[in-house]
Amino acid sequence: MEIRHLRYFLAVAHELNFTRAAQALQMSVPPLSQRIRALERELGRPLFDRSTHHTRLTPAGETLLPIAERLVADFDAVPGLLRASESPALVRIAVPDVLNPGLREQISRIKRTLATDYRIESRQLPSRDMEAELLADRVDIAFCRAPITHPDLTATELSTESMAVILDARHFPGRKFLRTKDLRGFTCVPPPRRWTLPPGAVQVLIDAGVRPDSGLTFSDIGGLLLLLTDTRRFAIMAPESDAAQQIDPNAFAVLPLIDVDMRLTTQLVRRTADTWLIPVIDAYPTETTTR
Repeated sequence: MEIRHLRYFLAVAHELNFTRAAQALQMSVPPLSQRIRALERELGRPLFDRSTHHTRLTPAGETLLPIAERLVADFDAVPGLLRASESPALVRIAVPDVLNPGLREQISRIKRTLATDYRIESRQLPSRDMEAELLADRVDIAFCRAPITHPDLTATELSTESMAVILDARHFPGRKFLRTKDLRGFTCVPPPRRWTLPPGAVQVLIDAGVRPDSGLTFSDIGGLLLLLTDTRRFAIMAPESDAAQQIDPNAFAVLPLIDVDMRLTTQLVRRTADTWLIPVIDAYPTETTTR
């Protein structure tokens, strides 16, 4: 028996559904089912009561569950505990490419505050890649803007900031805000992979008559502005970000949409087993909102 077999068991035990467990493990159902059956053969008893309508733990599965949780948690904690034994302990953090100045200053300030006990090293990553990097133990804490679903990760909400529409200023001169109906017939420029739009926001815009175009690509603010100039296009970004602050207000307008939820949440995410990181997480004030 290997630790991965216990991970398979725990995924099914927590979900009580092979399809959802396979999705959480980023694998397909047939190999997951085969590995669970192999574990059951090795242990000499069934761990799950399966039927077409339900999946339940057997008495043997109920007995194994707390043991497996403890063994996997202890195994996962080993690399972090070794790093924590260093003085100061190394903490590897991942931040998204686009930060508002307040969050960037907060990260720098807390890095200085914790310098006696922790050596914090940061790197930029797309939010969509952070979950995989955490699970691969290449990052310890992620400032993530994408949904986190894996059961081995713990997320703490750090801040929420409002997003806005950026477009050529000649479309809506003098306007202070927009409604989704104002954008009917416009094309939405998708963000680069490293940026993440608020969940559901794109679908609301599509329902209002906005046309998304995945063929429009850019890598920096200059490229985006070229796509928006003299066209019926718009993009979505955080108005407090450094990128938005570079924009000429005479040429481009940054306007809030008042009838759709355009808030973007930043979470602090760590591996659940790495309890030694809790003092670092707790150093960040949580649930702040930028309007």
